[in-house]
Amino acid sequence: MKKLAFGLLFLVFGMFAGVVNANEVRFSTGSTGSAATTEFRSGEFIYAHVKFSTPPASVVTYNGRPVTFSTEFYSGGKMLEEEMFGFDEAKVKGSKQDVIVFPVVSDPAVDVPAFGKNLFATRIGGEFAKLSPGRHEIEFRLKSYNYKDGSENMATGKFTLIVEAGAAAWYKKNAAESYDAMVKRGVSTVTASARDVAMGVVGGTSVITLVNNCGRSVWLRKALGSDKTEYRLSPGQSMKYDRDSGYLEEWNFGTRKWGTVTKVWTPGPDGKANICQK
Repeated sequence: MKKLAFGLLFLVFGMFAGVVNANEVRFSTGSTGSAATTEFRSGEFIYAHVKFSTPPASVVTYNGRPVTFSTEFYSGGKMLEEEMFGFDEAKVKGSKQDVIVFPVVSDPAVDVPAFGKNLFATRIGGEFAKLSPGRHEIEFRLKSYNYKDGSENMATGKFTLIVEAGAAAWYKKNAAESYDAMVKRGVSTVTASARDVAMGVVGGTSVITLVNNCGRSVWLRKALGSDKTEYRLSPGQSMKYDRDSGYLEEWNFGTRKWGTVTKVWTPGPDGKANICQK
């Protein structure tokens, strides 16, 4: 009897311990999932439908920051790009939503709601535009910086992209139209140009370009009065910052608190400054 009880306990524990890995990813040309497929041609919209075995609101951690999901795309083992979607913590807490649709290539005319925001893909299309004509296997990985600090995938999937001649122009046009739609109907991700606008970059000698040379992701928050906006820079990414328009705070992963940035960055002749001083 004891062996049986132990076996059942182990089975139940294993079911809960592996609950995230059981999440299912289906791909479709539409946001409703009605046209499911694993093969797409350039010029087609692509959506990843992630079915969670338990609502993600119950497995992510809450620490006073936005709940951020990241969709990463790989080809031939090399990361092409990632899209980041940030949600208000209050909108995620208590949510029963167990299916999230993440756009890969957006239809600019279609809203894709999740936790009070409309999602649009604006980055990966630019990388698809660089792929050579032919068949490419694309791997999709979903992570959240609120789930094990983004160290594990929450879900994975693969699809084939058939790139046709002349596809670059379509992808570039789609990215521009998707970005415009995102601005008009709810910002859900941050591109380089959107980051500069939000940071209040207006030009002049007070503007410097901050380069993330830290070898890790860096979270910065621009504060101007009661208005505070957060940004994440991956290693090697850069952003412009107007020193005359608000101040910066940096997230400390050790203390799990925001702290005012007291560093005095001195840009070089090219107007750039490294975030980490080594």
